[in-house]
Amino acid sequence: MENIYDIKSKKNLNYILPMGKRIFDNTDLMPKRSIAVFIHLYYLDTSDIFLDYVKNIPENITIFFTVSSKQMKQKLEKENKRWKIIEKPNRGRDISAFLVACREEILKYEYICFLHDKKEKSEDSKSDNEMWITCLWENMIGSSIYIDNLLQLFKKNENLGLLVPPSPLGEHQRAAYENTWYDNFQMTEKLAGKMNLVCDLNADKSPITLGTVFWTRVSALKKLFEIKWEYDDFDEEPMKNDGTISHAIERVLGYVAQDAGYDTGWVMTDRYAGKRMDYIEKTLKMAFDILESSFGISDIKELNVFETQSNALKKFADKYRYIYIYGAGEIGQKCLKMLYGVQKVPAAFLVSDVKQNPVNVLEVPVYSIHQINLNDESGIIIGVSKKYQEEVIQEIKKRESLFANIYLFNF
Repeated sequence: MENIYDIKSKKNLNYILPMGKRIFDNTDLMPKRSIAVFIHLYYLDTSDIFLDYVKNIPENITIFFTVSSKQMKQKLEKENKRWKIIEKPNRGRDISAFLVACREEILKYEYICFLHDKKEKSEDSKSDNEMWITCLWENMIGSSIYIDNLLQLFKKNENLGLLVPPSPLGEHQRAAYENTWYDNFQMTEKLAGKMNLVCDLNADKSPITLGTVFWTRVSALKKLFEIKWEYDDFDEEPMKNDGTISHAIERVLGYVAQDAGYDTGWVMTDRYAGKRMDYIEKTLKMAFDILESSFGISDIKELNVFETQSNALKKFADKYRYIYIYGAGEIGQKCLKMLYGVQKVPAAFLVSDVKQNPVNVLEVPVYSIHQINLNDESGIIIGVSKKYQEEVIQEIKKRESLFANIYLFNF
């Protein structure tokens, strides 16, 4: 069985839907009585941000709110008398809202959307939090037309069970660039075992559901609802930032859908997808500027082989007291940066004709092969193009016929 991370990539389960244009036949809309949106709001002072998004939900879709304060309940009742409000204790936050407070109502519908508010933990995280809110809420209920497009996507794709926003981006957000299990794999594995899920849970492959915001066929999460969740199943406040049952449930959603025979995909508005693409491109350029200047990595291919190459280079350099790089050009300089990365400092660059080269390159002296003494404590890394490597080896052999402490740097 394939991992859901690989399935999403293989099937390209990444959907970009327009906010202002319907892409399906308008006469084939779903009956709205089979659809509901469930929203957990906790922070009264930021609630208007999220209620602006709620205006995008078509009027004939039922909206439920869960709240943990009288003030929030009063605000929502004043805002719209037709909204259905469910009161709950704060224990378990949005996850218990979904699995305890709303469970009976959710099971009455065929399709549901679940959303919750967020608030920054510090001023430093404010911009990241704003970006994440946009990622979560715009990509779920960005406009009424977008919602219709998203629902029709489910109808046109019977294998599609769960649609979630992409991983968050931001100055302090690492989720898009790293494995996002963190301290939650074992607890998620235990939860999957409790539900007897048939899925590929792999610690080396990131889960693809983060944030507990999604659209789903209710049938796709059936096994999660079969557990009779109680508020006591969730951690008391103050809840840890990681490693709780709530964090495990957040990550297990795609595997529950897989067990039920459904795929999980990412969905985005066309507007958000464009901004995301620009942000990622800008970030990649910034990252590769640093990678090139620090480690000599200038493209994806070099990045893919960097760990293997640097380990092999270190293993060679560890054998000798004096390390030389033959070739002071681009490849030789890449080799130098990689040596620095494994905390090795070469004695010099070696060249065939010292007169045609500067005295030093990147603060490393440049010598002719004829200016140094080669012995058993010396190792030479050949940092030139492959087509010239044999020529360089022969040059070294002319200098010292039995010398064999040579490493071919192919990067």
